[in-house]
Amino acid sequence: MKELTVIFFSCRRMHLLHQSIKAFLEHNTYPLYDFIIVNDSADAKIHDDLRKYFPGATLVLNERNVGLIESIDRGYAHIKTEYFFHCEDDWMLTRGSFIENSFTVMEEHPEIEEVWPTEFNKHPSDPEIYKAGNLEYKLMSQFYLKGEDGPFGWSGFSTAISLKRMSDYRKVAPYHNIPYDGNIWMREQAIGERYRLLGYRTGVFLDNYAINIGYGQSEYTLKGNNGSKDK
Repeated sequence: MKELTVIFFSCRRMHLLHQSIKAFLEHNTYPLYDFIIVNDSADAKIHDDLRKYFPGATLVLNERNVGLIESIDRGYAHIKTEYFFHCEDDWMLTRGSFIENSFTVMEEHPEIEEVWPTEFNKHPSDPEIYKAGNLEYKLMSQFYLKGEDGPFGWSGFSTAISLKRMSDYRKVAPYHNIPYDGNIWMREQAIGERYRLLGYRTGVFLDNYAINIGYGQSEYTLKGNNGSKDK
């Protein structure tokens, strides 16, 4: 059995983090090597609460707001396993076997960098339905967004929720050094473009395993390039 680390990312939204972690612990059946929580609030009270409520977790507590992407790099530096389950604080699992099923897909198709538990924002997928054992999934298509210099393609990389590999991350790391123009979506697109150029794809299950509980409650804005304004 492969060793697995779980890593959650949060900024101030403790009410969402508690719900997401509670749901994960209720539904997950895969043994864990480590459980990491990264908090970008730079708030001593929140940091004390995290120490109180999650005494067994590895805590990465930013002393200043650095934004989600740099927080990801900081959190990943603590991962000692090849595979890890990455989750933002507003994504909540609704049933089990997501990790086991993601392992099945990624082992059979190593060109898949991550597997989504649900289709985000109606992102288009290729028409073909693939199978790994008895699991059905699709591959994400390029989704064209309007940028300052015209439309550009987003191939599906996301910082939301998925099973990932450290070896894939290291091929393009650190994320916060990858240049981008524009807002949050352009930043995810820029990281995803590095993976696309290496031949990676993003998979998505036909069945849903999670829901978002944080719409309209973001601590990050779409604008800005650093600090608390940067995702």
